[in-house]
Amino acid sequence: MGGRVIVIPVETTLNPDQLRASLSAFWNSALAIEPTRNGLTVAVPQTGADGWQLVLELTRVSSGAVRVSDAGRTLGGLFAHGQNIEAQTMAGHVAELLRQGQVERDGFELFRWVSLPLDPTDLHVFAETIGAVSHLWVLHESTVRTQDIADRTLRRVFSDRQIEPRVGAMLDGKTEKRVRVDYLVEAGKPVAFEILRRRGRLLPVMEQWGYRWQDLQKVSPSLMPVMLYDRTSHEIDEASRAIGEDVCSLFCAYDETERIHELLTKAGVA
Repeated sequence: MGGRVIVIPVETTLNPDQLRASLSAFWNSALAIEPTRNGLTVAVPQTGADGWQLVLELTRVSSGAVRVSDAGRTLGGLFAHGQNIEAQTMAGHVAELLRQGQVERDGFELFRWVSLPLDPTDLHVFAETIGAVSHLWVLHESTVRTQDIADRTLRRVFSDRQIEPRVGAMLDGKTEKRVRVDYLVEAGKPVAFEILRRRGRLLPVMEQWGYRWQDLQKVSPSLMPVMLYDRTSHEIDEASRAIGEDVCSLFCAYDETERIHELLTKAGVA
C-alpha cells in the first residue's frame, strides 16, 4: 500500500525586511547610553579584542563641540597585558590606525573632536578605530603564550571546584569605573583574579593595580583580589611584592594551585 508524502512549506528565502528588523532589534538592545556629570557614556554594539563592548565617553566642551574618548582603556589594556606600546613597530601600527580614523592620542587616551549635532558616523568610525587598535595585542606572541598557560592552569582550578567564573568582569570602584578583571568568582566573598601579563619589571603595573584594588574595595569591602605572575618571565622586585602582598588576598605564581584552592575555600567556595 503506497504512502502519501505531505510537504510542509518552509520559508527558505532571505527576507530583507525581517533581517533588517532582527539586526535593528539586536543592535538596539546592545546599545547602552547613560548620562554622566559632563556628558554621556555610550556602550556601542561593537567589541574589542577581549570580546567586550567598546565604551565611549562623550564630553560636551562647548555649545557646538563634543570630545569623544576611550578614557585610556584601549592602550591601557594593551599595556597592562604586556604590550610595549612605545616599541617602534607597535607605535607605527597605532599611529597609522589613528591617522586613518582621524583620532588623536594623549598618553594612553585616544580621543576625537566632533561637532554638534552629532553625526553617528563619527562615533562609528571612532569605535572602529579603537577596536582595531585593541587587536594589536596579537603582535606580542611571547606574552600570548604565557597568558595561555596561566589561563589554562587557573581554569583547571575552576574546573576542579566546579566553578563558572565571570570572564572579563567589569567592576566599579569609587573613583574608577568599569575596571576589567580577568575572572570574577562570585562566592560568599567575591574573588577577583588578574593575571599579570607584562614581561619584565612589574612595579608600574603593580602601582596601578594597587590603587585599583583599594578603590574597588571602597565600593565592595569584601572583595578578595588575587594577582598571579609567571616565575620565568616576571621580575618580582621587593616593591612589587610588597604592594601585591599588602593589597591582595593572594599574590603568587599561577602554578601555586594549592594556595589558590585554599583562598577559594576561605572565600566560601565549596
